Amino acid sequence: MSEENPGLDALPEYERTTLRMVERRRLATGFAKQIALTTGPFLDKPFSECDVVDVGCGYGYTALELGKLCRTVVGIEPNGALAEEANRLAAEEAPNFTFRTQSINDFDDRERFDVAVLDNVLEHLDAQPDALERIANALRPGGVAYILVPNKLWPIEAHYALPFLSWMPVPLANRYLRLTKRGHDYTDASYAPGYIRMRKLLAQRPELEATFTVPGDVSLAEGGGSKIYTLGVAALRRFPALWAISKAFLVVARKRTPVGQQPG
Repeated sequence: MSEENPGLDALPEYERTTLRMVERRRLATGFAKQIALTTGPFLDKPFSECDVVDVGCGYGYTALELGKLCRTVVGIEPNGALAEEANRLAAEEAPNFTFRTQSINDFDDRERFDVAVLDNVLEHLDAQPDALERIANALRPGGVAYILVPNKLWPIEAHYALPFLSWMPVPLANRYLRLTKRGHDYTDASYAPGYIRMRKLLAQRPELEATFTVPGDVSLAEGGGSKIYTLGVAALRRFPALWAISKAFLVVARKRTPVGQQPG
């Protein structure tokens, strides 16, 4: 693979195929609409008037599409190989889309954004409490964080599609990846929380009022057209305790407005 495209070696192992890049671009419009529809009911202003940050924006395709729906969008991505495409998009295709090659550890914006997006990003961050604190600091009062993250306890792992991979200690998971020829090192994708861990992380940020929620438009979700997915969403609406065994967690966390301060 690397002989055909040496640049792939700089990507995370689960991204090392040109088909992934094509797939992400194809799905980006739906992802962006889903973010706008899901966060809209929690916002104090129309999504079209919002300043958005897409944390861990990858190739930048969803950020590019978000730029068509909001006022401004900033994408940040630490991986240089992914950042190359995001930089190109920001420079050539969207006047309201700016991009930074930046780690969450260096993300120090203060009350600049109305929406912060962490779409399948939290499971790649080892210092999750610090990351959520930085996200909270970056939001204006009344702003919201959109957090989508795989459930560690779901039997089929989200990145490599291997049974029980996320249940294993990293050294054993690495051996499993090598044995199946899917990869070599699971560390980067190994921080997905379970339900209890997710609740604890959110509880550490009292300035954020967090709600586990279902997608604003089920049909836009991956697998959203299937009967099983539709039944699963209906079950979550009726029995919230089922979040504990959900395939992924979708959380909208709204930053509380201080008493006496009017929303942004």
